[in-house]
Amino acid sequence: MSTLGTVCADVRLLLWLRIRHARWAVNRIMHLFGCGIDEGGWAERAYQLYALALMAVWAVLMWAALLDAVSGAFALMGAAAVVDALRWTLAACVLVLVGAGVQGLRTSPLKLTHPDIALVAASSISAQALVLVAAVLQAFGAGLVAAALGFLLGVGLESAGASAFFGVGATGAVWSALALSMLVAAACLSGWIAGMVRLARPHWRLHHTLAAGGALALVASGWGAFVFGVAPETLVAPGFFAALVAVAPVVLFAGAALLAMCALRVDMTAVIKENALFADLQVIGVFSPLDDRTKADFRRRRKLAGRPVRFNLPPGEGRLALVARSMLSHARQYDGLLALIVHGGVVVPLGVSAILGVGGPVLFLFWLQLAVLMPQGARELSRVFRDDERNRLVRDRLPFGVLELLVFDSLPAFVVTTLIACVVCVLVVPAGVPVLAAVVLAAVVNGCTLFACGLDAVRLFPGGPRPCYEFGAIAMVAVAFALSLFAPWLAVAAGIALTAATCALIVRFGTECAR
Repeated sequence: MSTLGTVCADVRLLLWLRIRHARWAVNRIMHLFGCGIDEGGWAERAYQLYALALMAVWAVLMWAALLDAVSGAFALMGAAAVVDALRWTLAACVLVLVGAGVQGLRTSPLKLTHPDIALVAASSISAQALVLVAAVLQAFGAGLVAAALGFLLGVGLESAGASAFFGVGATGAVWSALALSMLVAAACLSGWIAGMVRLARPHWRLHHTLAAGGALALVASGWGAFVFGVAPETLVAPGFFAALVAVAPVVLFAGAALLAMCALRVDMTAVIKENALFADLQVIGVFSPLDDRTKADFRRRRKLAGRPVRFNLPPGEGRLALVARSMLSHARQYDGLLALIVHGGVVVPLGVSAILGVGGPVLFLFWLQLAVLMPQGARELSRVFRDDERNRLVRDRLPFGVLELLVFDSLPAFVVTTLIACVVCVLVVPAGVPVLAAVVLAAVVNGCTLFACGLDAVRLFPGGPRPCYEFGAIAMVAVAFALSLFAPWLAVAAGIALTAATCALIVRFGTECAR
């Protein structure tokens, strides 16, 4: 059999494997409804059709509501705003290229699980088939998402009266969806080239990475200059989207050809080695029965184990050693820095805005949902403390109480998030509200959140119930809501401070019991 025939046979085999994986995923999703694909009988099939009909009706209603919202928003926009929206949407396509390229320069874009490594990568299946199937399917998925966004953009442009510029009437949304999907698919497929070139070169050095990054930056800046430099008349000309649809397939086929050429020289040993972390992270997947906190903790520890040691512990004794070690931990485990930024820049300012009366009482409900249902930022605030509590070999040798350990282990993260929250609150508070009120409330809310995190490490008394952070967060929001109905902001701050003091007393005098 010729080489082309071998590659085609391998592609068919890999596509069959992907279909089997998709069938397994659908079967697991159907288990949420109490049924499965393999279950027979007319009653079971009827129930499956009923569940699918429910999901289809929900999807149609949500899509119709989204179309209506987009149409209403674009109808209120001016011509300049519509053109700007079109420019930024087209410019965002290059972010897919840059993201895929940078990811390929960091690690292998070809992802393999443990079964893939043992049964696929180590088999006689060609690397060309592996790379092409993975890249094309990823580009296809990105194109589907972009098609939905492009259709929304087209509907918005038509509602704003821009369909006449395109010269395509009611099919403007279809052209927009087709153009955006093909652009994003081409960008996603082209982003693989940087990673494949790196894996195909025997000796890859730092200057090669810098050169590849410079090439990505050059392409991104060139596309941005074209999108923002073209005249509005050209941007909304009848043949503009048609030209994009004509050019995108050329880029797609050229990218696929380059990938096939690079795949001939790809070092599969390096691919398998770089996929060790990814394969371990897939052991606990989306359908795992474990709770989200356990899965996130496993992923964090596995990522940390695969990283080289960076930085050294600054000198310090006593409590300063706790602060120094906390700073080092956040520097090495930088994955949680984004959660800290979101906590200080979104969650805390949202609570301060609710207390100051912005948005009405309903804003307290959104604050409660963020504080309780999305506690990643608060958990990261006290992560170093939890790590010390869980490691009994370390905890038994630390001559500090639970409250003292909580304060000094969390001090760097608390200072950073408080500063971010104060800056954001000063910028978003309505006119007429004292700046001092926003700053004080931001500090008090963040402090109460920190002491609420300490509830995870204690029992109320030996053998007694175990509180958790969520209890403290609910109490904080409830006290703030009740006092804000009739009391000034200073009384609300005092009530939140009293809640924080209560949590601190529970942490101080409770029975230590690491969760």
